Amino acid sequence: MWNDHQSLNFLANILLTGVLLAMIYAVGIKVLALPFFSLREVRIEAVNKNQIGNMNLAHITRDQVEQVIHNSVNGNFIMIDLGILQKAFMELPWVRSVKILRDWPPALNVLLEEHKPLAFWGEAALVNTNGEIFHAIVDNAQLPIFTGPDKSSHLITNQYHVFNKLLQPTGYSVAEIALTPRHAWHIRLNTGTWLRLGRKQIIQRLQRYVAVHRQYHENLDWEGHSAYVDLRYVNGFAVRTH
Repeated sequence: MWNDHQSLNFLANILLTGVLLAMIYAVGIKVLALPFFSLREVRIEAVNKNQIGNMNLAHITRDQVEQVIHNSVNGNFIMIDLGILQKAFMELPWVRSVKILRDWPPALNVLLEEHKPLAFWGEAALVNTNGEIFHAIVDNAQLPIFTGPDKSSHLITNQYHVFNKLLQPTGYSVAEIALTPRHAWHIRLNTGTWLRLGRKQIIQRLQRYVAVHRQYHENLDWEGHSAYVDLRYVNGFAVRTH
């Protein structure tokens, strides 16, 4: 082998390449360690759909943000693992989405979108305005209550808006929606009255209730916390009071 000049040249080139790569790596590590690449700032901005900035975070606290930064930011501006940092932010209860961007001079822009609570999901969770279930603590919130089968939160959220729009002429609003495992709809008004809509023609049945209410509301003395209205009849509805 030692007389094979071609093999010796090939081996020398490999060794030289290895030495050059090691030198480049060593120089790169020293360069990246310079103060020039030190992280100088982390900017937190609130996101609301397509709007960024000029908004305050309602539920995510400064202490929570500082704790995430302290635990997850290691190394300088270039070496920070944005994936790990993003995952850490997503573990905060009120964070719906997060986007992290590098900026210059060395800074990180963290764009946080909070969950906007729309309703309670049973007794253990919340539903945001996108119909997504999340787990967080909210104090003294006057929110409606949704209950239903798994993966029905989006459907119930959509129907909640439809029901409230239909009820506008009555001045009432939806305080609770219960969707049974057989997909029968029950809604409780803010007056306490329960409306049983069933599984079919729920919009038409609610429209019938609203029409009767608008015409005879002065004579309806059965509305209240004890009233239960069954709207599953073809040409009318039944009322039960206690």
